[in-house]
Amino acid sequence: MKQNARYIKNQKSDILKRNLFILLISVFLFSCSQFSKSPTSKAWHDMNAKYNAILMCRDYMKLAAFKLDSTRAEDYSRILPVYEKIDSNRTAISKAEYDEVIKLSSLVAERHSNSQFLDEAYLLLGKARYFKEDLINSIEVFKYVNTNAHSEKAKTEALIWLMRAYMEHNDLKLAGEVGDLLATMPMGKKNKIEYFKTRAAYHQFNKELPLAVVLLEEAVKDMKKSREKGRIYFIIGQMYDDLGQAQNARKNWIKVAKNKPDYELEFNAGIALLMSGSLAGTDANFAKMLEDRKNSDLKDKIYFKKGEADLKKQEYRAAINSFSKSAALANDKTQKANAYLKIAEIYHTNLHNYELASNYYDSTLFNLNIKSPGFEEITQKALSLSDFVKYKKALDLEDSLQALAAMNPLALDDLLDKVVKEKEAEKKRLTEMAKEIAGRPENPTNPSPVGKNVWFMYDQVALTQSRTAFIRQWGNRPLEDDWRRKDRQAASVSFKIERGIVGVDDVLEEAPSEEEKQVAAQIEIDKKKKEMKGGIPDTPAKLAQSKRKQQEALYQLGKIYKFQFNQPEEAQKVFQRLLTEHPNSSYEPEVLYFMSLMSENTENVFADELIKKFPQSSFARQMRKGNVTITATTETNAEKNYRELFELYRQGKYDDAIKLANEGLIKYTGTSIEDKFAMIRIRILAAKADRNEYRTALEDFVRSYPSSEMHKEAANMLTLVNK
Repeated sequence: MKQNARYIKNQKSDILKRNLFILLISVFLFSCSQFSKSPTSKAWHDMNAKYNAILMCRDYMKLAAFKLDSTRAEDYSRILPVYEKIDSNRTAISKAEYDEVIKLSSLVAERHSNSQFLDEAYLLLGKARYFKEDLINSIEVFKYVNTNAHSEKAKTEALIWLMRAYMEHNDLKLAGEVGDLLATMPMGKKNKIEYFKTRAAYHQFNKELPLAVVLLEEAVKDMKKSREKGRIYFIIGQMYDDLGQAQNARKNWIKVAKNKPDYELEFNAGIALLMSGSLAGTDANFAKMLEDRKNSDLKDKIYFKKGEADLKKQEYRAAINSFSKSAALANDKTQKANAYLKIAEIYHTNLHNYELASNYYDSTLFNLNIKSPGFEEITQKALSLSDFVKYKKALDLEDSLQALAAMNPLALDDLLDKVVKEKEAEKKRLTEMAKEIAGRPENPTNPSPVGKNVWFMYDQVALTQSRTAFIRQWGNRPLEDDWRRKDRQAASVSFKIERGIVGVDDVLEEAPSEEEKQVAAQIEIDKKKKEMKGGIPDTPAKLAQSKRKQQEALYQLGKIYKFQFNQPEEAQKVFQRLLTEHPNSSYEPEVLYFMSLMSENTENVFADELIKKFPQSSFARQMRKGNVTITATTETNAEKNYRELFELYRQGKYDDAIKLANEGLIKYTGTSIEDKFAMIRIRILAAKADRNEYRTALEDFVRSYPSSEMHKEAANMLTLVNK
């Protein structure tokens, strides 16, 4: 009995201990809940958030920044951006690190919501999304932190990054509003530095350099010595240089060397100092730099700066040579693009060789990153030059063909004979040169001048070598289907050649005599002369077609000079030639309008001629609108006149109607129903089956009344006519 009592007592004691342990564990676990505000819970979650997430996130962000910095290629040919544009192709190198930051910082938000590190976790999450170019989500995160963060410091930092995210998203209006809000908020030293830099980047993007440079000078005051501080000094120097303040620029470039720059930054600061002084001895300095072995990887940059110095000295050919060497030595596409762009600008602006300029603009776009500053502007200029070259070649060709058509037939025949023979001689010379190159022994140290990365079919040397090898193996055969099976004899010989039985020099057919060769050559020359004569406008129909091509080319060239090249003097010359050599062309109303706008004379003869000769055209109406005053009486009379016109049209009295419509368009220019007069005139012309006038009137309507309710209808009618 005693043993049973002792056993029962021990059992009760064990149950009590177990229940007490469970109670203590439950109390501890409850006190460690992320929703608890107890000191124990906060300490627990702070420890887990810090050591299981935040410290690793910080390390991952540092590693990601180091990777990006190691692959960053600064474009020293232009003012460096305060913050580089995010490019997901480049930031992909740090994708793994940013993914880890997103994962770990999200754990803090999910499991440790009462931790003091929650604000930092959200900030790290937003920054990681920002650098992954997930801008929409990063903006939402920064907004959330600004609204819900516990510390004012975190709220301010979130606003600074929100401003950066809006700028990256090209929403400058919201970025400016956030910047204005930040300007009213107190902030610590670290946030103040980032705010000044971000605000400077905003003004730099808006091309407001005076404001940007002042803000960067404020930012740099509180920065410690570092490469980043040296970089900011370099940017300040660039901005001052662009603003024409050379002395301030030099002061800041000198400070770069005192702030732990890497070699490339220090090198470019030194070159900037060299370029900002006298250019008299720059060639010798550049020669020393090129000889210095430390600069072996920077020769493309040195040649580029030498090109800029040559350009400042207006030595354009020397500048082109330097930029060409820079492009040839460049290892990255951005440097190549910058060098080609400089050459294109010299040919376009200074040497006015638009064909070469067009070629170099194309090379620029081939190498330029689509996110580079000015990409759209360069693209537009390249397209304009391409159009210019196309129309210039067309004009020159038609001028030449018309000159040939006007020649004496015998003189023309002699000229064509000479041209064909010269072409044949040049072709023969190039063929002999190719054979000579193909016959040289292979030398691996002297590769093809075209380059080893060029497609085989573009490498003329490789093609010539392959062709020679083919002839050695198979004989000189025509390019045709089933070339081995032309006939039994050829097939037999082919088989023997394949087996190595027949020698290379075996002759299958008797060689032609010298006289036969001359006859064959003359037949070929006559054939080519006939082909060339076929393009000469020697009939009225061909001449009319040639003149239409000339008109189109002159019209387009004039517009390009006027609107894209901003060279009104050249535009006037081209337009005047069009008016003089091609009177009554379809372009005359518009050309007269352009000439009247460019005319600086008090008596505008072009405007008078336009109104007199083409009173119904939209261009004449535009000229008249400036001198017309519209009153209520004018509008009433216009309505009355329009009703009369419509009644004539309804009754089928088209001759009277077209006369009244023409008068109404002139008399009631600028009224609210001007487009109705124009449209009923179109309908009358359609009823009269006046196709040419009808098409012209439709084109005129579509161009003149883009906001009219009838614009869509007119556009559809024009489409049908063109079909």
